[in-house]
Amino acid sequence: MNIRHFRTHKRRHLIRRKPINVLASVMTTMNLYCGIASIFASIGSEFGKAAIFILVGIIFDTLDGTVARITKSTSDFGKELDSLCDIVTFGVAPGVLVFASYLPEAPTLHLALTEHQESIVGRTGSYMAIVYIICTALRLARFNTFQAERTDYFTGLPSPAAGGTLAAFVLFLSYFADRLESNNLGPWAYYLLGPMAVICAFLMVSTVRYPKNKLKSFVLAPRRAFPFIVLFAVVVVVFHYAMSKSPSLVLFPLGAAYVLYGIGDTTWLLLFRRNRTATEESSTPDETEDGYEASEGSSEKKADVR
Repeated sequence: MNIRHFRTHKRRHLIRRKPINVLASVMTTMNLYCGIASIFASIGSEFGKAAIFILVGIIFDTLDGTVARITKSTSDFGKELDSLCDIVTFGVAPGVLVFASYLPEAPTLHLALTEHQESIVGRTGSYMAIVYIICTALRLARFNTFQAERTDYFTGLPSPAAGGTLAAFVLFLSYFADRLESNNLGPWAYYLLGPMAVICAFLMVSTVRYPKNKLKSFVLAPRRAFPFIVLFAVVVVVFHYAMSKSPSLVLFPLGAAYVLYGIGDTTWLLLFRRNRTATEESSTPDETEDGYEASEGSSEKKADVR
């Protein structure tokens, strides 16, 4: 009996699981709630509310990772839950937002269209939404499999940045559109929102590099502190003025700047590497010719000596 009890106790000890961080899991669940609420708001043609829920989801997505790192209690359960919630909040919710904004009966499109054209518009929105959601799932799967341990940069646009940029763009359109009706984004949503969703989708599955901890080091330990303080003061003034008008005047330029920064940084690295490779290749033949001439000269000298 003692031996059997010992084996049972040992088996229970082996299958003991890591403790789950309840606070971080609650934050992740709130992220999921924001995604579901955004989907419901998009179905009801409340596009501004849907965009706000996506942006609030980014806050909860940041908080759950911060809480897990502070308490040093990361677990596989938390990682899997975070990925599942991210695909809803930053994949399905923005996709439904794009799809709903392209529906013919949506108040987004104030265009005189025939029934056939309305069908084409609706199908176009569904295609772009499907592409965006699929690319978000691929982005999260690639990150969990190959890039979860990297601390220097992201490969591909992070899904929260993509969803947040689309949500901020919706609020941006809402601010500048003619406010004849509620929930009106104007016809610019037809020309810009869908293509922007497709661009963000392809950036998520691309190899474009986006900074992960570089921004932290830039803010906390800048190389040139005084110019950074002056720049920060100017940014605060602009931020205050924009926030007094609408938060979208700040949020969308920030999201767009992050998206464009990764493209510019990756392009600069590729051009720098090409120039460096071309310089090395152009210098290699000269070195071999010099070496060949030197070897010929040494052989002639040896022949003279002999």
